[in-house]
Amino acid sequence: MSFLKKFEAFGRDRSGAIAVLVALIGTIMIVAVGVTLDVIEVFNLRSRLQYAADAAALTGAITARDSASGGSQASDRTIAQVAANTHFAASNTSGATGASTITYTSSLLTSTFDWQSAFSPRFSKAIGIASWPVSGSSSAKVGVSQPGYVDIYFVIDASHSMAIGATASDQSIMLNKIGCTIGCHLATGSDTISKARTAGATLRIDVVKSAISSILAKAKTVQAASIAAGRGSVIRIAFLTYSNTMKTSFALSSDLTAATTALSSLDVDTAVGQTGTNFHTLFTSLNAVSMVNGDGKTASTPKSFVILMTDGVEDSVIQTGTGGSKVGRDPAFVNYSPYDRETSMGFNWDIQGFDPTLCSTLKSKGTNLMTLNVEYLVPTLSPDSGDPRYLFVKNTLKSKIQTNMATCASKSEMALYASSSSDITTAVDKLFTLALASAVYLSN
Repeated sequence: MSFLKKFEAFGRDRSGAIAVLVALIGTIMIVAVGVTLDVIEVFNLRSRLQYAADAAALTGAITARDSASGGSQASDRTIAQVAANTHFAASNTSGATGASTITYTSSLLTSTFDWQSAFSPRFSKAIGIASWPVSGSSSAKVGVSQPGYVDIYFVIDASHSMAIGATASDQSIMLNKIGCTIGCHLATGSDTISKARTAGATLRIDVVKSAISSILAKAKTVQAASIAAGRGSVIRIAFLTYSNTMKTSFALSSDLTAATTALSSLDVDTAVGQTGTNFHTLFTSLNAVSMVNGDGKTASTPKSFVILMTDGVEDSVIQTGTGGSKVGRDPAFVNYSPYDRETSMGFNWDIQGFDPTLCSTLKSKGTNLMTLNVEYLVPTLSPDSGDPRYLFVKNTLKSKIQTNMATCASKSEMALYASSSSDITTAVDKLFTLALASAVYLSN
């Protein structure tokens, strides 16, 4: 065969080229499969992280929505963001990072969670891909729970029984200093209340005032957040005190600083015509108070709450003079069975429990009536411990008082009982919190 023919034959021989081509195609296919596997892993990673982000965004939305201010306080947003970030971190095992953002308008809360990560491929490095960035975002939107507008009337028992020593120790101090533990703060020519406090005794009314003071501090925080959110003042406070008659010690106002000042001056009423307890005149006066019983959605339609704070014992005593003159029977007093009539003082002094039917008119108007039974502290030290009035309270009335006050309340959860000083503080806080929660509404 000539050289020319051999060269032509070599040119037509494809066996070597096919082998090279097969090897090249095989390599490409292996890389393609590897890259495909990397892509699948990236897709799975992104799906897992996106699912975690969805859950985190929802966690942030729910936490902010359920906060005390409905997302209007910076602290509430921070708490919600921490909750969202923590939820994402707990669901994330790939080292991804993310951050929660909470924003809201007057009617809508938006919780956004942005995340990012980087995937380190096993096969794609062969074609120069060292890392694949992965990122995503998720948002959840909910209607904002707005703190409703509320008017809260603290109705405070200022009768002489609220001047008993708050504890057995306080009663002992009073007995040693002024000769009695309760009911001796009638006008006798000297200020026995100041003497008791100067000696170091804390009175029952002091504990009540302290509990309300802590509530006002909390109310100021809620109020400030509401104002910052552009909704104005959502809380108005009034102090109504009563003995034989009711007095407006602080008229309904959104000025909580002024309310705090007014609270400090509240005290047991030892004025002429007072010192006893008359629930009948109290509720007649309460029924005449102009209260707005709205839905709480606007400043002009607040929900009204009356928090009745009393030891639940009614008595007919009335101060008739000063400088040591004796007391008499309140002419406006209405007997309610069972009652005990004590005549040893030279006049009829009736002691009886709380009549729940007095609450009906107020509740029928739509007012939310809350009751706090600040337990009547029956004296434990002689000679007061043997007084027939206090024994009647102990043996006959105390078992009925809480039942009757619970009947008075608008709802069962709005009727609380407190005995110790710490119990009173806890109970007042619970009633205040319940009032705010009862007025919260979903804005859309």
